[in-house]
Amino acid sequence: MKKVKLKLAVLLGTLAAFTARHTRSRKCIALANQLGLISEHGIQTLIVDPATSFPVANKYLLWQRGSGVYYAALAQSGNHMPLGPSSDSPFQLGDLLNIRRLGCRKGFELGMSYAAIGQDNLLVSAGNGLVADQTTIGAGTWWVVGRAIDAVSAASMEVAYAPCFPYSITQ
Repeated sequence: MKKVKLKLAVLLGTLAAFTARHTRSRKCIALANQLGLISEHGIQTLIVDPATSFPVANKYLLWQRGSGVYYAALAQSGNHMPLGPSSDSPFQLGDLLNIRRLGCRKGFELGMSYAAIGQDNLLVSAGNGLVADQTTIGAGTWWVVGRAIDAVSAASMEVAYAPCFPYSITQ
């Protein structure tokens, strides 16, 4: 396992150096003692948790911290704070995943709806990486991830939202 981590760290370091040379900002870094790439644009690269069922069906799903420090798993509702959505759809074990950290980026994000969502309503992490309208969920503890820009009429539809730093609510 240490050899795999070392090879991956070297690969990410090489990727960070390449990215730094070929971007205007030159502020992508790979930390020597961490297995992950961090950019100034709020994007963090993590490894997909081995417990994940592959392939992952959709893009724009919310992810949370997985079983290890450098792993990401599909966000669940309840006590698990979501890190952010990803525009990737991992296909196999060992895939790297770019997580767009909530509250660390400018602009809007896309998410996949759990059910119909009303315009301007708060969105919460609803499990399996989906987002739900806060006005339609039941009792429990939920993580607010943003506010819907437009309404969607059904489940499994892309919804644009203004993200925020995740915070927990109980209802």
